[in-house]
Amino acid sequence: MTSQKGLMEKMIIDCEKVTSIILEFIRKKVRDEGKDGVVLGLSGGLDSSTVAFLATRAMEDPSKVHALYLPDRDSEGKFQNYAQEVAQELGLTFKTIVITEEVKRQGTYGPLILKITNALPFLNRLIVWTSNKVIYPLFFKELPFIVTLEKGGSAKNFLTRMIYKAIASAIEEGFNARHRTRKKILEEYAQAHNLLLVGCANRSESFVGWFVKDGVDDLPIETILNLYKNQVRQLARYLGVPGKILGEAPSPDMFKGIGDEDIIGHPYKKIDRVAYALEHGLNEELILREGVTPEELEEIKSLHRLSSWKRENPHEFPDTEKTPTAKRILTAKKVKAGLT
Repeated sequence: MTSQKGLMEKMIIDCEKVTSIILEFIRKKVRDEGKDGVVLGLSGGLDSSTVAFLATRAMEDPSKVHALYLPDRDSEGKFQNYAQEVAQELGLTFKTIVITEEVKRQGTYGPLILKITNALPFLNRLIVWTSNKVIYPLFFKELPFIVTLEKGGSAKNFLTRMIYKAIASAIEEGFNARHRTRKKILEEYAQAHNLLLVGCANRSESFVGWFVKDGVDDLPIETILNLYKNQVRQLARYLGVPGKILGEAPSPDMFKGIGDEDIIGHPYKKIDRVAYALEHGLNEELILREGVTPEELEEIKSLHRLSSWKRENPHEFPDTEKTPTAKRILTAKKVKAGLT
């Protein structure tokens, strides 16, 4: 008999079981690699806060969990407060390292668009809305994020190349520099203190390519890469992550007032439905029945297809889908994140 469960209902997880699987994964990696503890980048967002709670449970001694908050000039104070509150609640070894000067030396803040977004942050939502709804549909016939995944491939003439370079490319390179700088700092810290560096990327971000290749969300050891965004939220609630973090819109914290969904162009609740159905071999008709339009479905599928080059790096992560189903495609082995 065919189940009539909706896609979001199918994604409900057994939080106790999933927690146990992830804790054992972290403990085994620390033990097998002879590390003295764990280090992660704690941004103050949902994903990294959830991983901080998991790592603390895994290590039992909170002093063995090191959390680095790595802000730059565009970081919002509320996320620093969230990170500090999590660290204080858990008793972690916490350190703040400001990366502004390092990123500045790389020329990250040079482009005009980044000067505007920093000096006049109240315009950021207008800039993103205009890019998503007017400029890029008119000149590229695609969303800005899709254009960046194509590496500017839609820029067919001088005008569109200039628009791409001035807006999407400049913002993307700014993201890239900061994420790669953060990864480098974390790697050096982990080596200096003999710690296991663990990542905080989730499965939804990986599916659409919402991460920087070789950046802080593209680490060899990931903890929640097998969980969709809504599943991370379920787990966070179970673990006791503060409500203010649970209620915060997902954000890259590099573009004041702008969240992940603003730039991706689609909300996670729709990305999750599409990703889950496609990765579990379900009929696309199920997606369309749950509020995803045919146009949205095709765009999200395009995001996945066009971002395949980002998922080339191998990742090791716990298999939180330990079920008898033959349709499970992700494992705890070193595999490429995304569809196989």
